[in-house]
Amino acid sequence: MIRFDLRSVVAVMLVALALAGMPPRVHAATLDAVEYYNAALDHYFVTALADEIAKLDAGEVVGWQRTGQHFAVVDPATPALGASPVCRFYGRPEAGLDSHFYSASTAECADVRRRFPGVWLEETSDAFGIWLPDQVTGQCPATTIPVYRAWNGRADSNHRFTTDPAIQQAMIARGYIAEGYGPVAMPVAMCAPGGGGGPGAVPACVVAASSPTPSVGQSIVLTASCTNAPTSFAWTGCASSTSTCDATSASIGQVFYTVVASNPAGAGAPASVGVVWQSVPAPPKCTLSRTAQTDPPVVGRIVVLKATCDAAVGSYSWIGCTSTTRVCAARENSPGPHAYSLIAHNADGSGPPATVTVDWLASDPPPPGLCGQFPSYLYSDVGPESVRVESVLYTPSPGFAWNGAWTVRFVVPLTTDPTRLGTASAVEYAGEPTIRDATISRVACDFRPTDPTGANGPVARSSGTTTINRFTVDPTRTGYPVLQPGGVYYYNLRNWRVSDGTISCPQSPGRCDALVEFSIPH
Repeated sequence: MIRFDLRSVVAVMLVALALAGMPPRVHAATLDAVEYYNAALDHYFVTALADEIAKLDAGEVVGWQRTGQHFAVVDPATPALGASPVCRFYGRPEAGLDSHFYSASTAECADVRRRFPGVWLEETSDAFGIWLPDQVTGQCPATTIPVYRAWNGRADSNHRFTTDPAIQQAMIARGYIAEGYGPVAMPVAMCAPGGGGGPGAVPACVVAASSPTPSVGQSIVLTASCTNAPTSFAWTGCASSTSTCDATSASIGQVFYTVVASNPAGAGAPASVGVVWQSVPAPPKCTLSRTAQTDPPVVGRIVVLKATCDAAVGSYSWIGCTSTTRVCAARENSPGPHAYSLIAHNADGSGPPATVTVDWLASDPPPPGLCGQFPSYLYSDVGPESVRVESVLYTPSPGFAWNGAWTVRFVVPLTTDPTRLGTASAVEYAGEPTIRDATISRVACDFRPTDPTGANGPVARSSGTTTINRFTVDPTRTGYPVLQPGGVYYYNLRNWRVSDGTISCPQSPGRCDALVEFSIPH
């Protein structure tokens, strides 16, 4: 591998300038940094020193051939305003390296010195001058062009430096790692003299995606909006040679897409956009709850069916009931079982049917549980789901009567998470705050004294204008009532002041509606 004593060369140049009494030049001169490749080592090497170039071209160091690539750098003898001196290190063959490394970052140079003493030997701290890009955007200063750096990621640690975005993309495709500042897909390591006709002559682009969060398998359009009339575009992440590119992905996660636009003045800075690919949304899945004035309902009256869905819904299709919303009032004139179904639709398709069968009776059934102690009761069934149900949806009187009760049947699923608490809560709905007595029991309308065993009374109780009853399925967890997985329970409400044993709802207008919500941890 090449081994030149650059410190001696640079030192001789500086001494000569000092003896001649020459002041620093106002206008910086440039050198041509020429790239070589060694096929046996699979290494790239770039140098701007005339002596090295001559020896390599003459074959004095065996195995190195020009690649035809080169870029301009600032002659260290004529520093340019704003340009950074580039350090050059040589990786010792004894350490398994035999390679060179360049950096225009003083912090990176210092880090190599600190971390790899005796492994990477610093040949010079000023091999040539070059500019650093913006460390956030990767944008190069006006009249300069991006220099990309790609690392082979191997133990022999070799880097390739190029101003050609297509070459950088090809190296990345080979498994090289892009290094530098700015866009993840095409970071910029340094900025070389170039850009032709003055500030802003090279293109400056902004990339936008037609959707920032598309679903996998979906196709989106990436559009580069650029200044200074680009004549070519090089994309990373999708295939196109124009200002637009169609992209898709088969896997979820964030992907960055980058474009480098060029014109006769040179290549602009890479512009990127991040797209977060999402899993394919499922159509809405719904469950149905039902509310009636009795259980089972009586022909000629109504049952209010309400859908609770796990995704946004665009439209509802009912079977056996007429409605275009999530709520439908069913009425039958003949006794017996009747089935009702709902299919919810959105942009992702149609969900599976949610079905419930209601057994209609010809006359009033006996009240369930202890509901016979009230002049009337309202009955809802929400099943095993985390849902909310409103008594106001049942519009016929008496509904949740001022002197009545509301009992809501729910099921504790076998899949309930024992590490989390479940919750049943009630608040006032569309009326003045009303104090209520709320219990959880295996018996409907059970307001007997609380019995933690559940044998002779409710297992849980709360009171107030907002009632919250928490529960667990873990018998080892203390401080909370324990419900049995697979068990059927009732959340019972009455408009009642426990403090003085009086009804808390005024007799007129005759009802005090509430909202009940269940949170069942699955």
